[in-house]
Amino acid sequence: MATFIMLPDGDVLQQWDSSGGGTSSYTDVDDDNGDTQYAFSNTTGERIVVDLATPSVASGDVDTVNSVTIKASVKKYSIGTAFLTLQQTGTAADSSAISNGSDTITIASSGTYSTISGTAETTSDGSDAWVYGDLAGLQIRLDKFRSDRFGELRVSYLYAEVDYTGAAVTDNATFFGANF
Repeated sequence: MATFIMLPDGDVLQQWDSSGGGTSSYTDVDDDNGDTQYAFSNTTGERIVVDLATPSVASGDVDTVNSVTIKASVKKYSIGTAFLTLQQTGTAADSSAISNGSDTITIASSGTYSTISGTAETTSDGSDAWVYGDLAGLQIRLDKFRSDRFGELRVSYLYAEVDYTGAAVTDNATFFGANF
């Protein structure tokens, strides 16, 4: 199993707040630095939608995209429970919508950040297998739901993990000899 991650690199919609003050940005969730920098919400219906950076693995090195999984480092600040939905959105290579369902995650109060994972989605739209070109239009959407009177939900790191099968490498040196 080979994997790479795709990090946020642009804002589509930001309704959460930033640990630095004001409205959050993709820069609040693009590295795993805990309470140093994060986005937070305690309001029902607030949403974050971010664009993702170009894959770090070239298309010629990927034979098959097996699945895409959203992951986040989250913390429920103070007492109680928080609820979050994770969803893959965006525009696929064939201009159709990336939409393969959403995951509802319950986050219990704790003093530390923990990594949560959505479902490893094997299709970009519920029926079509992923193709490498779909990754260029991939976005991540987070929704906070159910009001929380006892503190906020914090997200310090957000990314997509891509599981793929590498392309076959032709090694003529093995066949012909290293000095051919």
